[in-house]
Amino acid sequence: MIERIREIFSTDSRFLAGWLEGSLADGSADDYSDIDLHLCVAADAWDSVWNRRLAVIEEIAPIIASLDIMGIFAVGCLMEGPVKLDVFFERESDLGSRPRAAIVQLWGPSELLARLRTGDDIPDAAIAHTLQTMVLGLMQGGAWPVRILAREQITTFLYGEILLIETAIVPLVLLQTDRRALHRNMFTRLKLLPPESRVEIDLLANQVIDAVSANDREAMLRLHLVIFHRICALAREAFQRFGLAFPPRAEAELAAFYQREWPRS
Repeated sequence: MIERIREIFSTDSRFLAGWLEGSLADGSADDYSDIDLHLCVAADAWDSVWNRRLAVIEEIAPIIASLDIMGIFAVGCLMEGPVKLDVFFERESDLGSRPRAAIVQLWGPSELLARLRTGDDIPDAAIAHTLQTMVLGLMQGGAWPVRILAREQITTFLYGEILLIETAIVPLVLLQTDRRALHRNMFTRLKLLPPESRVEIDLLANQVIDAVSANDREAMLRLHLVIFHRICALAREAFQRFGLAFPPRAEAELAAFYQREWPRS
């Protein structure tokens, strides 16, 4: 598909340049990765290209399903195959407005592509904001595991525990070595962890599954406390690194609440 993109658009005067970003550019791709295609659109063709964006994309292959990506000029597509293709339409005047993590050039004049600055594309303030939003969101909702279990919503409880592992522990571990961790697709973060961390995550998740399958409430409590304290330890370290104040009472208050109120039958 990438070769077809190059063949079709590199000779089309509406598209001054094309390049890849995302995992196919930063070296983290595998056989199941998305294609993140960026197209530099000529100024005089902008309106016609954007207004006919689906027809433009279907010059590559038929679209099975698509959705405009809110806030930017981009379309997320599932193409015939199926292949996941996200197409970002960019104005020439905006090319140098932000740094990009990495790019792979497909076509275009060198002087234009040279305006694509690569490097750290996420400032500390943005990481801190996402970190604070994620962690404080978890803390303010910290009573939910008890409430869900008390209502005998066992599968919902399991879903919530796995979600805590996947959307809190995994990105916080990855953040120790990867500044982009909190801004990566949640479905790709686990594979980026070092092998020993993946073993730890898999073991914890499987222990949770076994405890829930057996309806072992004491084991469910013990494992929830392991998850919760692990999140707190990782979050406290990350908060300090990015100049944030971790809520001083949250860990102790919630841990005591779990021990006191956990539904044991």
